[in-house]
Amino acid sequence: MTIASAHGPLNPRPPQRPRNPAPDRTWLLVFVAALAVRLAYTWLAAGPGAAPSSDAAEYDAVAWNLARGAGFSLGAGDGAYPTAFVPPVVPWLTSFVYRASGHVYFAALVLQCVIGALVPVLLYGLAGLLFGTPVARLSAWLAVFDPLLVFFSGYLLTETSFAAALLLALLATVHWVRTPRRGRSLGAGMLWGLAALTRPTALLLPLVMAAWAWVPIGLTVQPRERKRQILFLLLGTALVVAPWTLRNAAALKAFVPVTTGAGRALLDSNNDRVWNDPALRGNALTVYSIEPYASELRGHSEPETDRRARAIALAFLREHAGEWPAAAAAKIGRMWRLGAEGGTTGSWQRPGSPLAPVLRLLDPLLLWSVPVFLLALAGVIDTLRGSRRWFQAVGLIPLLYTTLLAAVFWGALRIRVPVQPMVLLYAAAGIEAARRMWRVRRSGFTVVEGRGTRASAGA
Repeated sequence: MTIASAHGPLNPRPPQRPRNPAPDRTWLLVFVAALAVRLAYTWLAAGPGAAPSSDAAEYDAVAWNLARGAGFSLGAGDGAYPTAFVPPVVPWLTSFVYRASGHVYFAALVLQCVIGALVPVLLYGLAGLLFGTPVARLSAWLAVFDPLLVFFSGYLLTETSFAAALLLALLATVHWVRTPRRGRSLGAGMLWGLAALTRPTALLLPLVMAAWAWVPIGLTVQPRERKRQILFLLLGTALVVAPWTLRNAAALKAFVPVTTGAGRALLDSNNDRVWNDPALRGNALTVYSIEPYASELRGHSEPETDRRARAIALAFLREHAGEWPAAAAAKIGRMWRLGAEGGTTGSWQRPGSPLAPVLRLLDPLLLWSVPVFLLALAGVIDTLRGSRRWFQAVGLIPLLYTTLLAAVFWGALRIRVPVQPMVLLYAAAGIEAARRMWRVRRSGFTVVEGRGTRASAGA
């Protein structure tokens, strides 16, 4: 009860302080769910006694050599030799795990699961900047359960780490363009450098992003300042990549910006065997054990082998110039296929895995890809029609860039993994656009492009 006086209430109630909104913990829920899904898949597919094979064996060998003090090298014992055949980020991160756990390959896979669980979180941040909270939440949850992202989190390869690095660099770049600062441009450039050291195919992306930011509606600063900030972006990339390039020059006695694998990757996918075998067309095949390539590449240093492989591949491409369009279409088709890989890549499940019989009967990627691709297409169309199309279309840049690279090198689901989050981003935008349209029409209004809404005839 309040007792009144001539001067007002004697015991007035204190004013209510506005409650602070509850912190958004969506990112934490997304991370926990994504980690649980990826750990479960890895346990079932690889198991705690997993052993590396194929490309994973090279990353594992370098990581273990780093952990035991033999440097960034391939080979064992006294036969270890310096290498730049694989990019440095994944072996370097894995080496810290091996120093703590010993040479336990499953521990490296757990690290990949953790990095894979960060991908939906980073996508949540990027989508929020571009499209707002509803699309951010949708895209993040799509990324939690995306079969392609889950699958590759269970293997020691660069795909998962590069997906995270790519999202991180895009996130920093969008922040920089929204609020231009030299420090932000430098930081974004350094993250692009990190992405290039994760997978060297990202080495040209800072130039592409600089072109995106250069347009008049991009960086909202004076032309002279725009030039300075773009130079800072490129400088940041150089500051991160250059030390590794110098290391390669000292260790290999050659100019190797990131890896010695580009020439060999070009030859693996552009040779008579691959182009003329219908089962392999558009894919890649290691040529080290196939004549006449094996004899020409045997006995040389890594840089020299890469140089020779590049020369052979370029000669082949010149001789078969008329077949380029068909080969490029086959490569792009393999990259953007709806279902899982065919029988040319072997089994990705350990013997006795409970997933193997299920996956023989059911293709989760096919069931997932059909609706997601349709939604993504709708999202892209809606984005390109909107008033912020230049800004929101930034996610299309890595999609187009990676597709062009696949047309030159080779096409596979592995190539698509790092840009799969962009597909989910636009799928979520498509879902949100459909939901928005449904709500508008339900309320009796009609959308008028570029002018908001107006009452329909029946309103």
